[in-house]
Amino acid sequence: MPKIWIDTDPGFDDLVTLVLAARHKTLQLEGIGVVAGNAPLERTLHNALTVADAYGITAPVYAGCDRALLRSLGTAENVLGVGAFGTIGSSLPPPTRQADSGHAVLKLIETVLANPHQITLVAIAPLTNIALALRLEPRLAGLLKEIVIMGGSSTSGNHTAAAEFNFYADPEAAAIVFGSGAKITMFGLNLTRQVLLTDQHVAQIRTSQATHAAALADMMAHYLAIRQNRIMPLHDPVTIAYLLQPKLFKLEPAFVQIETSGTHSLGASICEFRVPAKASPNAMIATQADGQAVIALILEALTA
Repeated sequence: MPKIWIDTDPGFDDLVTLVLAARHKTLQLEGIGVVAGNAPLERTLHNALTVADAYGITAPVYAGCDRALLRSLGTAENVLGVGAFGTIGSSLPPPTRQADSGHAVLKLIETVLANPHQITLVAIAPLTNIALALRLEPRLAGLLKEIVIMGGSSTSGNHTAAAEFNFYADPEAAAIVFGSGAKITMFGLNLTRQVLLTDQHVAQIRTSQATHAAALADMMAHYLAIRQNRIMPLHDPVTIAYLLQPKLFKLEPAFVQIETSGTHSLGASICEFRVPAKASPNAMIATQADGQAVIALILEALTA
């Protein structure tokens, strides 16, 4: 059974990712690391514990870094709402559990060392925790089975014209991860914009008998309301969908560099696909998805 560790900053689609991973018994969730990103750490940790309690996720939840490696904290609350959960926080019971003892970075290192070449690290947040772990334990890059990242873009950004939010929030951390030598698979905005959520999907969730279906539907509706056309890419869950059904995606090798100093391009992921002619690849980039099949896989778990 594949073992995974999720590093997250919940967040709407982070919630969906956690539920998707937990409900598929073919995956063994070893731990959840939380980082500041969509909201400050205090809030993303609260959100992660809320999701774990509400959906019966028993994996340990650890608090991680509360800011970027070199930069001040910037959140996505202006888009996702205060606390990054919009209004649904009140729809889910408050968590009764506390964060598990230990720092997320140290616990990730401990888990990988105890399970060499077995842990797939699913990173769906700013890469601060991951970069710090790679710096603290140089063997980590070679001992991870794979790092599956939702972040970046081989085309345009969303937080800025050039940069996706996770990479923009801590570009130095992203640069460390892509320079680490670890096996990396990247799901950027170029891919997630092929996996589209609509009001029809929200209605399917709302009428299901799944646990907290109304809260999930409210979350999705709030998410869709961000866009005038009420069609929204479902970003983070594609990482788990890939682990469950890799044939739904096309991957291409590339050399990825992260812009850490550009005035207008800070956090941009520069993807050189002309490999090996121009550079040696350091990642596999997801370029195509069967969007409808991916959405169907996600909805199957959410409505179970």
